Amino acid sequence: MPCDLSEMLQRQFYFFGTYFLEEDILECWENEAKSANVIFDVGANAGIFSLAALAVQGGATVHAFEPTPEIATRLRNTAVLNGLERLHVHEVAVSNAEGHAVLRRWRGESGDNEGMNFITTAIADSGAERVPTVRLDRFCEDRAIERIDLLKLDIQGNEHQALAGAEPMLSAGRVGTVFTELNWAQDVGVGPCPATESIRILESAGYRFSKPGRRLDWKKSGNWMHALGDVVARRVSHPHGPMST
Repeated sequence: MPCDLSEMLQRQFYFFGTYFLEEDILECWENEAKSANVIFDVGANAGIFSLAALAVQGGATVHAFEPTPEIATRLRNTAVLNGLERLHVHEVAVSNAEGHAVLRRWRGESGDNEGMNFITTAIADSGAERVPTVRLDRFCEDRAIERIDLLKLDIQGNEHQALAGAEPMLSAGRVGTVFTELNWAQDVGVGPCPATESIRILESAGYRFSKPGRRLDWKKSGNWMHALGDVVARRVSHPHGPMST
């Protein structure tokens, strides 16, 4: 993978061979990927989660979603460089509606993190950078994908919208394990809290939650989640039944 050392994430890859700041989450992700056949990496950025999944499960099919054009192009080049024919890069944003959204570019507080871009449906000027959006349920229907075994969501506060676009699949038990970033609202009263909405959608579909780690301890949502920036979710057969496999 070509690395620009002026970029924070690419420095991580170059010096550590991984995304060092999320090493524990990546280890948990790899454990889940070992038994997965269809993997979705939503908000793929440079593709470290996609690459980690294929490193432990070379037979899996991985769909990586990245709306920023130059980042998606770089990930395609990485796939070619490593001969990863089962890694499919989609230059689209995942949301709750098919159509287009505005891509907002933000490089983080330090100005060296290109992976902080996000989409918004807010009305913008005619020169705004627009990107296509897809719903996960429609995306899967169009490609005859019956089940997502492993799903990662890291899209800067839009995770709940992506989950809303997959609600039919979630409720039908057609999405296995979900890794999602929890973006807690800083300003109370300014719209719905993205993390709260994500948890609500998943729990309504029968999912339970665990802190990422070597041992996953499934439980209902609660105040314990407020200290987390990421959570793992898995569907149960029924509210008091065993975990589904």
